[in-house]
Formats: sequence, C-alpha cells, structure tokens
Amino acid sequence: MRAMLTRRKFVLNSAALAFATHARFAFPESEATYRNPILGGDHPDGSPIRVGNDFYLTHSSFNYAPGLLIWHSTDLINWRPVAAALKRYYGTVWAPYLCEYQGRFYLYFPAAGKLMVIHADHPTGPWSEPIDLGIDAIDPAHIAENGRRFLYMAGGRMAELTADGLAVKVPPRTVLEPWPIPASIRMECTCLEGPKVIEHDGYFYLNVAEGGTAGPGTSHAVVSARSRHADGPWEFSPYNPVVHTGSRDDRWLSLGHGRLVDTPDGKWYITVHAYENGYRTLGRQLLLLPIEWTQDHWFRIANGITADSAIPMPIPGTTQRDFLDPSDDFTEPSLGLQWGFWQEFDPSRFTTGTGALNLKARGQSLMDTSVLTTPVGGHSYTIEIDVQVEPGCTAGLHLFYDPQHSTGITISPEGISARNANNSAGSNREKGAARATLRIVNDHQEIDFYYRLPGMEWRRTEESAEISGMDHNVLGGFLDVRPAVSAFGSGSATFRSFRYWPEVKAPA
Repeated sequence: MRAMLTRRKFVLNSAALAFATHARFAFPESEATYRNPILGGDHPDGSPIRVGNDFYLTHSSFNYAPGLLIWHSTDLINWRPVAAALKRYYGTVWAPYLCEYQGRFYLYFPAAGKLMVIHADHPTGPWSEPIDLGIDAIDPAHIAENGRRFLYMAGGRMAELTADGLAVKVPPRTVLEPWPIPASIRMECTCLEGPKVIEHDGYFYLNVAEGGTAGPGTSHAVVSARSRHADGPWEFSPYNPVVHTGSRDDRWLSLGHGRLVDTPDGKWYITVHAYENGYRTLGRQLLLLPIEWTQDHWFRIANGITADSAIPMPIPGTTQRDFLDPSDDFTEPSLGLQWGFWQEFDPSRFTTGTGALNLKARGQSLMDTSVLTTPVGGHSYTIEIDVQVEPGCTAGLHLFYDPQHSTGITISPEGISARNANNSAGSNREKGAARATLRIVNDHQEIDFYYRLPGMEWRRTEESAEISGMDHNVLGGFLDVRPAVSAFGSGSATFRSFRYWPEVKAPA
C-alpha cells in the first residue's frame, strides 16, 4: 500500500497507475482506524463487491465520459481507478450495479432513462458494448436464485431476466411497497429507489433508499427488507431506517443508497453516500460503516458507530492515505482516468503525451463546448495549469458545475479574464497574450484567480467569486463543482502541468 502514496498518472490502458481526488480532510487518530469519506468528492451510488481478497466498485458518472469508472481496493478504504467501462457518452448514467454471477461480471445501469447491461470476464474489462434491456427505469440491482435471475429497480419493481442476464424474460412488476416513513422525519419525497440485493445465511436482503436523495439534511435513508426467496415476498426490518441522518446539524447529510459487503475474514460493512454539511458543492461522497448481525438475522449499524466516528480498519495492518492527487504532466499517450468530458467523448479532439495535452476548440463559449473535468474533494484546494492558445481560441481553467454555472479564468486574443459564478466576464487584461499559467484558489468556497505570463510575476485578478450555492438543491442536476479546462472558438489550446494541492496556495 505504501507505493500508492506517491504521485502517479492514471491511464485507460493501465491498471498499475493511480490519480487523486482529495479523499479526506484530516488524518485518522491512529493507523488502526479510518475516517469517512473513503472516496471524497462526487462518487454517488458507489457500492463495492468483493472478489476473493480484492474489492471493486463503480459509481454514477452522470454527464461525463468515459463513464462508469472501475475502482480497485485491497482494504475497502484506499481506492484507485483501474478502468472505464464505458468508452463513450451514452447519455446521463445513474446508479449502476456491478455484480458477479457464475464467474462473469455484469454492470447494469440506466443511460438516458433506459436500463442497459454490459459484461466482462474481469472487473477491469474489456467490457462489452451496452445492451438495451427495453425497460424505462433507473437504479437496477441483480440477484439470482437456483438459476433464475432477477433485476430490481426503482419504485419497488422487479423483472425476471433470461439465463444469460442479457434480456428480460418476464416484464417488471411491483413487488415492494414503500416502507412508511414516520411523519416526524423531514424528507424530500418517498422516492423508493436505489435497490441493493444480497444473499446471506439463508435470507435475501433488499436494501432500498427512501426520503429523497437531496433536499433537507434529514432526507434519504437506507431501508432494509428480507425474504427467503430472491423474488420475495419481503418483510421490513425492525431496525428501519438502518441508516439515516438524524439532524440537519450533523456533518453528513442525506445518508442513503446502502450496499452490504463483507471482508475475507467475515466482517460486514455498508457503503452509503452523503452530502457534507456546508459543502454540497462537493457532491455525494462515499462513506463506509461497519454493521453487526442480530440473533434474529437482521443487521444494524455497529453499536456506538456514527458516520463521523474513527472506525477500526476493515483489513488489519493497513493505513488510510491522506488524499489522492489528480495532478497530470500529460506524459502518457492515453488520457488519464481522472479526466472526463462533459456530455461527449471524442478521441479525435485531443492528443496527449510528451508533456502536453492539445485540445481542439469546440463551440463558441462554455454554453456549447465540452469541458474536460476531474472531480476532487476537500474544503479548500488550489489548481494550476499552463495554457497556450492559437489565434481565435479561448481556453481556461474553471470550477465547473454545468455550462450555465461555473467560475474560472480564461486566456484569449482579447486578453486574460476572470468569470464569476454566473459566467459573466470581468475586465480583460494582457491583451495579445498567447500563453500564461492560470491558478484558482478555492478557500472554503470563496474563489481567487491568479495568472502569470512567461518570465513574469504572479498577478491576482480584481474579481473573486463565491460558489456555495452551486449545488443540486439550488441548481438541480445531481452534480458537483469540479476543476475543468476548456477550449472554444477556433484552433486549439495546449495545456501543460496540471497541478492540484489540497490547501490554499496563493502565489508568494
């Protein structure tokens, strides 16, 4: 695990390299404990499976491609991406479900509202092309019993699949009604969704999410039911909600979407995602909580544990790393796995290697281009990149939520300009400059912009920004604020030396 602490570049065709998102905000109390999140930044709907002594997971990729990033871990705490299951953009991808059946791996997922499936011999791929299952739904979950295969989905519905798992044998029907949420809980909606299914000790356990995935801090919850058979009937747990945010003052809000996973030595855990109080701009981060089984074959969160506890490491002898680093020198011939394009993936648009990323301009503004982004965590951080533009091209470094809502600093034939959080531009300076190093400092969601011309001193722009309102509760979309680079207009831009620091780093 020690080798994973070094800065590395992650590429699509290599499972030996790693990139970074800021995964935590403080070191654990000792090497024998960890603290949540286990994946900081936006990794919603993440849920691991165990394959022998290894763990793999994927999570929602929403509007970014390549999509359905596959992550690997040997300890359930320290994760690194090893492959992208989707090599192009198929539409918005929500709540995928990675599973293994009879030695083959399947990934069920919704894309643009339709359920799809891909399959592979190994979690790292190569993965097949998507197969449309012909079901308009979201949030699939697979389970099998005695050769029969079933697919659960949002709304408490279930379809029976063919023996190969690649088509529907019996159309969906409703098999689970919502658990009645107590009237005392402030929620967003009933919203029965996010099923996760597992077999254990003679029972099938079906976990679902209720309460709404965002909205009030006490919305969202993990609700559990069990049955002797994979297709029901189901009885609800007396411990419901198994996981739930108790107060809007808690650190972790809207806890939900829970999947069970065990370790080789028999410990059990549940993964959930959550917004961090005051930092919904980071999206939904991945948490891990230990569970205990009761004598009557239900499960509950281990006694005395909360989402903000220091928790014993699942695998003894391992240590939680502080953060992962998305910095990129663009020396590899393939694009690093930390990067994702907004609503497209066009390999003809870019080249990378020999220390530079060349990105062809697309569109005429942020409204109609496709930015290249990387998700990060942390309350404060600094990003920096060297940018060179051809005549007619505008290129920039941004904190991006969606095309209508971002903030950043750009260089163009008109000069260098900072933009605030509603995309309005400030005054231009350094007219005619074709190359500069751009820096953004995110200081607890207050943003400063810097630039440096070749051979010159750093300068700070007069414009700054504040981005705490750039989240789903305000803007919709279930997205996060993430670093991005752009190129629009005509010609192309060349980017070098992308740097990330998990701290405020204003130029001296």
